[in-house]
Amino acid sequence: MMSRIRRTGLAVAAIVAIALVSVSCTHQNEEANKKEDVKSVSQTLTEETAHQQIVSYLQKTADETGVGFSLTSDGNNHGSPLQPGGLMPCYDGNKEQGAHQVQAEYWVVGIPAGQLPRYKTLLQDTWTKWGWKLDPEATPTLAGVATPDNYSFILQDAGKGDGWLSVTAASPCFPFEGNGATTPLPSEIHRRTS
Repeated sequence: MMSRIRRTGLAVAAIVAIALVSVSCTHQNEEANKKEDVKSVSQTLTEETAHQQIVSYLQKTADETGVGFSLTSDGNNHGSPLQPGGLMPCYDGNKEQGAHQVQAEYWVVGIPAGQLPRYKTLLQDTWTKWGWKLDPEATPTLAGVATPDNYSFILQDAGKGDGWLSVTAASPCFPFEGNGATTPLPSEIHRRTS
């Protein structure tokens, strides 16, 4: 009888120990997941340099592919404006004095009629050719890429035909003290003529 109680006690102790280890591992996994959600903050980046880099990347894209980028679509989609870009907080919990990033949203313009899918593929292929990493969860209508210096570009086809392809660019996060660009993002970016 005593050995049965001792075995039962050992079994209960083992179950409690396993439960405690499981809770501890779950807590550690939750903490690791929280850390993954935290965006890194570039201490040397500013709003001004983020503007310049986004424009530089879009200009290089326009020069290579022949498309342009504009706040106004050259299609019939004026009923669906882009969300306003600009300076955005990186964290919901610290919107006022916390880290920020630059976001810019443009329509892709200059695509010949009926060629939207081909040009979406061209843009995506051009960016990956430059070594930008394609999000493995890309879909036929939404594809994100990340540059080696942590800028991201999301190409979105609204699925409504010509004039409905947009790109959203976002810089890495930078400290609040880096806010204050002197040069606004341009309303249009087109291929440079030689």
